Amino acid sequence: MLAKLAQEIVNITSEVIGHDVLITDKDGMVLGSSDKSRIGTLHQASLGAIFRRKEMTHNEVVSSTLKGVKPGITIPIELSGEYVGTLGITGYPNEVSKFGMLAKKYAEILLREEIVNKSSLLRERALQSLVQEIAAFDHDQTDEMLLLTRGRELGYDLKPPRITLVIDLFQFNHITSEIHHQALKMDSPEIYIQSLKINIESKIKKIFSNNQDITVSLGSDKYVVFHMLNGEIDDEASPEMIKKKCKLLITVLKELGIDASIGIGTIGSNLSDLNESYHAAWRALRIGKKMTDHPDIFYIKDFVLEELLSYIHKSTAQHFVEETITKLTEYPDHDELFRTITAWCESSLSPINSSKELNIHRNTLFYRLNKIEQITGSNLRNFKEALELYLAVKLMQILEPERKTD
Repeated sequence: MLAKLAQEIVNITSEVIGHDVLITDKDGMVLGSSDKSRIGTLHQASLGAIFRRKEMTHNEVVSSTLKGVKPGITIPIELSGEYVGTLGITGYPNEVSKFGMLAKKYAEILLREEIVNKSSLLRERALQSLVQEIAAFDHDQTDEMLLLTRGRELGYDLKPPRITLVIDLFQFNHITSEIHHQALKMDSPEIYIQSLKINIESKIKKIFSNNQDITVSLGSDKYVVFHMLNGEIDDEASPEMIKKKCKLLITVLKELGIDASIGIGTIGSNLSDLNESYHAAWRALRIGKKMTDHPDIFYIKDFVLEELLSYIHKSTAQHFVEETITKLTEYPDHDELFRTITAWCESSLSPINSSKELNIHRNTLFYRLNKIEQITGSNLRNFKEALELYLAVKLMQILEPERKTD
């Protein structure tokens, strides 16, 4: 680790104090130096500093007797109670000694931060692996106890009921591209993007804040949350509570300039159910994005019909759509006509409710209904014939390629 950061510590410290600096390992070998020719050579004074565990000064006379040493000071670098190397500053000892403690503390802080960052990265990867194992869980083939143990090792009890959320950031890749295009206006676009991602994850964890909630990022624009449900499970109340949290999250993300769609799965009372919850959340997101042209919250149980239709063989579905509503696509207002069919059927064939849903006058509604009937030959006042048109519209949406959100 010291080897990885040595030259960075040297460059920054040397620039600040105005003197040449070097870093060695605990065996006195130079890892980083203002004078690159010294890298890989022995700095003998470092051995004495490590052995005595304190700062060593070496003037011209002393340094001339030591291999690879110039006048200055050498200070041991300590990390977690262990001396891992030394920091040397070149110059008159009386002049450079005032920088010694400052340079030592800076080096040690940087090393500790690296350890924390590395630990965080390792934990994030371990959580991603845990999520992948839950996603692949098969009760007949997977060792359930092993998976429960892995969860406990990361601080999570996987036995309590949870519900899965999949958060999809809308056009996030476009946002990051814009940041790169504006790179000339900022010091580092990558740092800004990383800061934005950290901020997004922080917002998610603040809303889903139970210490047993598992939140991980998947790629650059998606997050998965296994949200633990407290108290008794209520199949109706729990999802409504989750939807409220999701609405709050969408509002908070909007303040960052980010739109998001969220898929909500079923309640998982055990690992098998949690596996199903995970895949249900993805299905909800996938179906929901086809049913609407804007980011929204999609709960899988709100798409029972759409999910059922999605299992129909593609060629069968295409044939049904072509036979039922293809003629409507030839008209420039076909989207309007499709929305009218949907609103009419979802409003129980009620003119009053349909008009309100579409925000149009009843005469306009009747005009559209008559137009649809003339084109398709179907009677929209007949439940069965109206249902056929409705199912055809739903199948058409399901067959459409998924709308791009990146």
